[in-house]
Amino acid sequence: MSRGVVYPEAMRHRTVLALALAGLAAVLAAPSAPAAVVDGKRAKKFVYALSANGHRVAGTPNERRGAWLVRQRFEKFELPVTIQKFRLPNGRTSRNVIAKTGGPVRVLIVAHMDSVRAGPGANDNGSGVAAMLEVANVMKDVEGIWFAALGAEEREMTGSHLHLGSDRLVRSIPRVVRPQIVLALSLDMVGWGPTLNIRGLEASPNRSARRALNRARALGYGPSYLPDSGVSDHAELTRGGIPAAMVTYRWDPCWHSSCDRPARVRARKMGNAARLTVAAVERALR
Repeated sequence: MSRGVVYPEAMRHRTVLALALAGLAAVLAAPSAPAAVVDGKRAKKFVYALSANGHRVAGTPNERRGAWLVRQRFEKFELPVTIQKFRLPNGRTSRNVIAKTGGPVRVLIVAHMDSVRAGPGANDNGSGVAAMLEVANVMKDVEGIWFAALGAEEREMTGSHLHLGSDRLVRSIPRVVRPQIVLALSLDMVGWGPTLNIRGLEASPNRSARRALNRARALGYGPSYLPDSGVSDHAELTRGGIPAAMVTYRWDPCWHSSCDRPARVRARKMGNAARLTVAAVERALR
């Protein structure tokens, strides 16, 4: 074989290599798809949609409609959805809508989607559901997260001493798995109020509350910790062996009243709640 002679087979290899390198360069040069970001205005639009038909009392057609709207949004994010039904004391059926990212569960982000009969429940708790959906949109590709829109939280409507949706959720998680969950947050009434509170059953913050407080402080939201006797879904999670905290703005004079309507809900506050939740999840999963 003489040097300096290029045979057809060698020319083909060089051509293929050149095309491959050119393709790689084009991919590297192309702009990447923009990352999803929290959008408080989009959250407010969802509050309007969720509240459009009035109250969402547990076990009613309006609660089922709310569950369908949440499911649609999760499916838009290409997250697999599980519907978890459970019986109410009055014989009707409520449901949880759960979307799971890949891998074993390590984080729970929940928000109840039912309301009392007095009004459409825009802040309590359309705002929490909308903020949770913003978190799901941002973190849909992060493994280990369950997002749950819970039914039947409002005990004055169900007559139960339990927040029934979160009780059903906890019972579906094996006891051996619960210690692996490093963060559990309930987003409840995050669209109106002067003070951002992180709430929990304990006199001092548990690990979920500490993470939420730290991230909220880092973001400049001026949070404070407020212990309670179990006013929302964080109670059943904590009592079930998953230390949880509630993220909320307070106090809302329209709580459980007919004036709890979408126009009052603040996009900025829902955005704040979603952003601190994203930050807390990122820190917890490091």
